[in-house]
Amino acid sequence: MAITSSNSPWVKYFKNFYILTGVVFLVWMIFFDNDNFFKRHAQKNKEQDLKNQELYYKDEIVELESKMRELKSNNEALEKFAREKYLLHKKGEDVYVIKETED
Repeated sequence: MAITSSNSPWVKYFKNFYILTGVVFLVWMIFFDNDNFFKRHAQKNKEQDLKNQELYYKDEIVELESKMRELKSNNEALEKFAREKYLLHKKGEDVYVIKETED
C-alpha cells in the first residue's frame, strides 16, 4: 500500500493553520528578524568578552594602586621608577637601562 501525500502525517500537520503560522514565525525569528538568533548569539559573546575585560582592568587597577602607594611611601622606589621609566638622572650622571630579552 503506497502512502500518498494527502495521507502523510506531515502534510496533515502543515494543513493546520496554527502550526503553519508557528513554523513561519520561528523561521522568521531565527533568520530574518532584526534581532535574530545569530545576532543575539554574537551579542552574548561580545558581552562575555566585555565582562572578561572588565575583570582584567579591575585587577590592573588594584595592581597599579598598590604600586602607586609604594612609590608614594618609598623614595628609593620612586627614584628607581623615575630613572628607569623617564630616564631621569642627576647632573653629570649617565643612566643606562638594560632590558632582559626572553629567549
